[in-house]
Amino acid sequence: MPIPPFRQDGWLPVGHHRAAWEEIGARFGGGPGSRRALVTTRLLELRDSLRSYGIGGYLLLDGSYVSAKPEPDDFDVLLVGPATIQVMKDGDSGLATLLDAEHAEKVGGYTLFYIPSDSPTLATLLTLWDLSVDGIAKGVVEVEL
Repeated sequence: MPIPPFRQDGWLPVGHHRAAWEEIGARFGGGPGSRRALVTTRLLELRDSLRSYGIGGYLLLDGSYVSAKPEPDDFDVLLVGPATIQVMKDGDSGLATLLDAEHAEKVGGYTLFYIPSDSPTLATLLTLWDLSVDGIAKGVVEVEL
């Protein structure tokens, strides 16, 4: 099922809208040289880096990137990773840097959170992720790594 149209307020309808990477690029990628194109490039670089470390799972894309805002500043992403993600991170300094929220913000220009798929707090976090900073219920885009 394709990503639905935006609501009047510029957000996606409430829910987790599954998409393929090609659909994300087509829908949110923007034209060549645009701010959206730059943000999309950063997203794809994150995806490729996670894959290079053997991280599986899925990403929930949020924020202005998956809104009707013409020029989003960044993307917000929640990585729902394997149950062993913390062990993987602890054993590899490169992965630890990639998953560091401060590094993501300062160097990558995006907001990154991660959680293991078996975390007892996952359901609570997903509920919070479905709200805008103003507390408005909205949709997010889910994509497999």
